[in-house]
Amino acid sequence: MLSIKKVAIPVLGLFTGLLFSSCSTDDAEENPNPQPTDEPYVLSLAIQGSEGNFTYYTVPFEDVMTGSLSAEGRGIEQPGYFDFKQIDNTIYSIGGLDDVNVVGITKNAEGELVQTGDVSFTNSLSDIVKADDNTLVAVTLSANSDMVTFHTLDENDVNVISTVTRPISDLTDVDVPSYSGMRIEDGHLFLSYYISDPNTYATNYTDVAQVAVYSYPGFEFQKVITDDRVGPIGGFNVKSGLIEDENGNIFAVSHSNPANGYSQFTNDSGILKINSGETTFDLDYFFDVQEVAGGNPVHLIYLGNGKAFAEINMAARDQQAVWSDSPLQSAIIDLNNKTVNFITGIPEHNGSGRRLAALQDGNYLYLTIPGEQGVSVYRVDTTNYTATKGADVEANFVAGFFKI
Repeated sequence: MLSIKKVAIPVLGLFTGLLFSSCSTDDAEENPNPQPTDEPYVLSLAIQGSEGNFTYYTVPFEDVMTGSLSAEGRGIEQPGYFDFKQIDNTIYSIGGLDDVNVVGITKNAEGELVQTGDVSFTNSLSDIVKADDNTLVAVTLSANSDMVTFHTLDENDVNVISTVTRPISDLTDVDVPSYSGMRIEDGHLFLSYYISDPNTYATNYTDVAQVAVYSYPGFEFQKVITDDRVGPIGGFNVKSGLIEDENGNIFAVSHSNPANGYSQFTNDSGILKINSGETTFDLDYFFDVQEVAGGNPVHLIYLGNGKAFAEINMAARDQQAVWSDSPLQSAIIDLNNKTVNFITGIPEHNGSGRRLAALQDGNYLYLTIPGEQGVSVYRVDTTNYTATKGADVEANFVAGFFKI
């Protein structure tokens, strides 16, 4: 049995990228422990060693609703700090801190997990999004550079096709912009960010929402659009500041939560909208989630038909514990009708302070929730707003939840 050191989830999630050292990924091309082909669920389990460093195990499972999920003797092992994101049938393992590589994880013809591609960058990537059928776009916003760096990647082999840099000064002349979201729509790339001091992480500019607009595929800077109805978009390490519906409308989420990296808040929270085909905020759209639900949405995953799964911080901003990513309640929000339905069956909980690890599978959404007895899987029925507790997870936290 793997030894799992108990840690405080909020500190773990929000400061993993700041406090723990990182190592290079394993060079092995294939999983040394092949698994049967009938294990469609894949979880990236983060386990802390005795010296405080983390190792991530990406492991396939047949069932996630019963028993216990363990990485013992299984899966692809990666020591260090990693962010995980699935695009189509590939999981992208994005290295941070000292590890600046990106590795693709997929299944071979025998159904075994294998690594595909391994590309290194000067600074770790902030995020990767799908651009078209064969192309990905990655972006880096780093305190170590005065440039915004865009990479186009071949989705099939994770190789870099091209790299373009644009000056940070297009976005701001104060402090450093921190990444919070990116979407590509109708020949434009939308990049949301907030301003953070690179040494203290203080957010001294919180009175306006800002989204940079670039052309795509040329990555030519066009403008920064602003809206003073709310504060900045997104928050520390969450990466869901911008979400997009099936019609090409982009929704921008602003909360300015101290629990998610803000040292102050000076404006309202809420959700804004950029209509499909436009490059300005829709002044007729404003979703005041705080007024409707009594809390601020932090982590969002778009589900379809105007609805999104949300983790909502239920504490008033002046009452939140800094860097805690808590207290959270799960809900389904309707972006068009501006309604919120809380999920029954999931207790109020802490988040992990990073990209939400969740899987949408038809009318169900799977995620993991920390509790007094450890981490457990929950399956949410998105049609009737109920949840069922599933398997226990032998890990400090789950960094990715996928199905291949």
